Amino acid sequence: MKKNKAKGAVIFIFCVVLISVIASYAIWAVTVDVFAFNDKKEAPVNVTIPEGAELSDVAKIYKEAGLIKFPVIYELYSKLRGDDGKYLCGEFSLSPSLCYDELRGAIKNKSGTRAQIKLTFPEGSTVENIIDIFTSAGIGTREKFISVINEFDFGFDFLRNIKTEGRIYRLEGYLFPDTYYFYSDSTETEAIYKMLENFDRRFTSDMRKRAEENGFSVDEVLTLASIIEKEAYYKADMPYISSVFRNRLSSRSMPRLESDATVVYAVGGGKNTGSPIKEELGTDSPYNTYKVKGLPPGAICSPGLDAIEAAISPAQTDYYYFICTKKKTAVFSKTYAQHMKAIAADKNS
Repeated sequence: MKKNKAKGAVIFIFCVVLISVIASYAIWAVTVDVFAFNDKKEAPVNVTIPEGAELSDVAKIYKEAGLIKFPVIYELYSKLRGDDGKYLCGEFSLSPSLCYDELRGAIKNKSGTRAQIKLTFPEGSTVENIIDIFTSAGIGTREKFISVINEFDFGFDFLRNIKTEGRIYRLEGYLFPDTYYFYSDSTETEAIYKMLENFDRRFTSDMRKRAEENGFSVDEVLTLASIIEKEAYYKADMPYISSVFRNRLSSRSMPRLESDATVVYAVGGGKNTGSPIKEELGTDSPYNTYKVKGLPPGAICSPGLDAIEAAISPAQTDYYYFICTKKKTAVFSKTYAQHMKAIAADKNS
């Protein structure tokens, strides 16, 4: 009987000790998380706080970014510290070494904080479109943007070997289409730098390697991708449109791309002006691929990742022609006779 009591006492004491150890560890882990007693040396991470975000949203975003471990504790702590639930929206670069109070302060909607605005640049936007979006939002002037785009040295390696001869805008194609948060008082240089920085992240080293293996520079990939972007109605058609252009680039008998999109760009001086009329196909411009052989001097818009991938890795076909029908479907042909038949069928549909 005494042995059973002794055994029970030992088990009880063991459980108490175990619970105490677990509780102590939990308290220590929470304390480390709250006050950042971990001497983290990781690089800052970028987080995006959407407009109208609530405390629970912020806690979830911080947790997913690795800035905190206990989102429920963060919420409770923030409420106890008197957070009013009003936060700045936008993109923030935050260090994992920040404590809860510093993380709270980074996005607090306090007076004197630089306001941010959200701007979206669709795939296929031209430099002209991009400048219009910026200036309509109150960021910069058209004249200064053009100067920065054509003349400022941003220091990126991928810009060093751009050939500017015959090019309308030096950075056409490099201003990556995406949704961004900009400070409302951003300079033209800051705004363009942010878009180039995004391009540098999105156009990966693997993509550059595959482009080089196919004998294409980054600039040539972007130029081809921009034409694909403008010619395609659907992303699924992009690899096949790319194959048409790649086949022509490799052909001695048909070295001209004959892309309507390049004529539109040439006639508009870098603007989108709709479909070209027959007389415009003879426009004297290095961008007019009905007249010049090979690629034009540069991109005609900012292509998205799908178009870039299509330019790097086209479908393997024997197509040399295509049309986009009135129903916005692409019809591909191997011969001129097949191509003319497809055009006639579309007109009669």
